[in-house]
Formats: sequence, C-alpha cells, structure tokens
Amino acid sequence: MRVLARRLGGAISDKAKERIGALKQYPTIDTWRNPLTRHVAKRLSNDAWAKTVEKIDFEYRLTDMQIDSVNCVLYEAESTITRQPVILYIHGGGFVAGSPKTNAANVLPLCHLSGCDAIGIDYSLLPDAVFPTQINEVSRVYRALLEEKPGRKIVILSDSTGSAIALSALMQWRREGLMSPAGAVFLSPCVDGKGSSDTQITADHHDPLIRSMGGKFIRRLFSFYAPDNDLSDPAVSPIYGNFENLPPFMIHAGSREVMLGDAARLAEAARQAGVETHLRVFDGMFHRFHMHWDLEETRTAYSDIANFIRLL
Repeated sequence: MRVLARRLGGAISDKAKERIGALKQYPTIDTWRNPLTRHVAKRLSNDAWAKTVEKIDFEYRLTDMQIDSVNCVLYEAESTITRQPVILYIHGGGFVAGSPKTNAANVLPLCHLSGCDAIGIDYSLLPDAVFPTQINEVSRVYRALLEEKPGRKIVILSDSTGSAIALSALMQWRREGLMSPAGAVFLSPCVDGKGSSDTQITADHHDPLIRSMGGKFIRRLFSFYAPDNDLSDPAVSPIYGNFENLPPFMIHAGSREVMLGDAARLAEAARQAGVETHLRVFDGMFHRFHMHWDLEETRTAYSDIANFIRLL
C-alpha cells in the first residue's frame, strides 16, 4: 500500500519529498511469519532494495566469496585502496529478507568515499535458522579476518536489525577477549526487541516504511528471531547489554523513523559507558534512507561516515 507523504518540512530536498511519497510500507509481521505469504513478501522487499543499487553512479565490483564456509560478498569501488580499513557489513531486513547484494546500496557509497573495500556477510535468514545462528556466522567471519588480515583495521557497518546482530557480536567478542574492531557504524539501528523506545509510538504513522503498532511489530519480530529467549536478554536485545570498552560508535537515524528512539538510547548507553559516540539525526529522513544514494541528504550522511572512518 502506498504511503502518503503527508506534511513535510520545508528543509527536506524536493527529491526526498518525492521519495517519501513513493515509498511503500514493509510487509507486516504476520505476512513474514505466514509460510504462504512469506515468499512473496521477501521477493517484494528484495526487489525494492535491489532497485536502490541501480541509483549508484560510480564504478564498483561485487565478488562472491566464502570465509570459513560462510557465504560473503566482496565490495570494491574504483577508489579502493587495500591499505585502508576493511568494512564488515551486516545487512538488515528483519532477519527474514535482504542480502549483501540486494542491500549493496548501504555499503557501496562508503567504499566509494572512504577508499575501503568491504565484505558483506550472507548470514542465514528466518525461518531456516534462528538466534544465535546469525551471530555465530558473523563471528566466524570476523575471527577469520583477524587471522587473514593481521594489523589491518576492521570497521563494522550495520543497518536496522543487522545492528542487533552486530552489537551482540561486539559484546561477545569483548567477552571472549578478541581484538576489537577499530569502530562501528549503525544505520537506523533496531537494537531493542521489546520495542520500548518512545518513538515506536510517537513516530508511528509518520515513518513511511514501518507501522510499529506501539512496538508490537518489533516484539513479534524478535520473538520470531529468538523464540526461546527473553526479549530482555542482551544477546537478543543488545541495548540492555554492557557497553564498556567497546570501540567508537557512529550512529545515524532519520527524524521520521520509529527507530529513532533506539538510535538515541544506543548513543546514550554507549556514552555513559565511556564509549566515544557520535549520533547524527537527519531531519525528515526515513528508515534506512542510506540506501538512496541519489538523495543529497544521503550523500551528506555518507561523507560524515567516511570522515569518521578516516579518523579512526
């Protein structure tokens, strides 16, 4: 169902206003959980995300690869310099959809602007695999990179529900005594499976992509992801975890998205734990607006992230 743009602030670019009016809501959790409708919902979502890759206006290359038997994709742009940090990308998609290729628009601009190459992890999706399979697969790739690229900085990049996987993995690596990444970037992070953030209520009906139903959508989604776990478990909902001694954070969100509260709470929890934290909120922007490279707001956001990586 097409979402009406409703009233928009004058500071938003005309192209962003047009894009907000054209966006369609994500499938409901009932659609994802129903085996009769899941395939169609996944195809529609993946097709929409894949179309954002068509907006990329620079040369790039995607290469299939395996790391410790986990399927991955290597991203390279013309500006890639191998001595730069390597970006480890953990895509979003509600644990049900998405892939390193369909979501490539979330990482390719950063390769282009930073000179970094990147590796996207094609982790197992619901319902074929549930928590903690996804975290374990990400950890296998990270450990392999530490061995294969000794001394090279690794930067974690994640979006939406991929941020829950990424943040839980960061906390696990710290407990296990693994070398920490140089930094972590979270785009429109979804890190609270209880759906407790205030914007789950206040931004509902204003986010053009997600109907939160007061957090009910998120609670049911995370119950699908981790059916045998308490949603307060920090391994499932890492917002409730210990943030001490984690690497520097860069957190981006839009003012129009229901996940804005998760981004704000993530930044504050990290700040209180002494983590170097940078929170950016982009006026009028929507969930995962970083996929839309042709918007001037998105280009500004990626320049900010590229500068963060340069300073690590």
